[in-house]
Amino acid sequence: EIISGVSNFPNPVDTRQGGAAGLTTITYTLGTESDVEITIYDLLGYVVKEMSFTPGSQGGRSGINFVTWDGKTTSGRYVSKGGYIARIKVKAPGGTSTAIRKIGVIH
Repeated sequence: EIISGVSNFPNPVDTRQGGAAGLTTITYTLGTESDVEITIYDLLGYVVKEMSFTPGSQGGRSGINFVTWDGKTTSGRYVSKGGYIARIKVKAPGGTSTAIRKIGVIH
């Protein structure tokens, strides 16, 4: 498989807590070192945050990967409470695959 075991914790995340408790960790398993793009969308489809990882880096390694999101937009502002969608797009030597994860944010 190109990507499997996609989840995030805690879900929902309370960004008021700060530190590690105010982060959600997106975890997934890659079958091989791959290019990975994680895009966070609000429920209207607007891009909130984009993250990219190269093969071999944390986020693009073969095996289990852990990527944190602090509930902030690309410009550094906290998002509003509500639901968000994380799209994890993987480009591997054997093909491409996309996984979707719902993330709740509470304040």
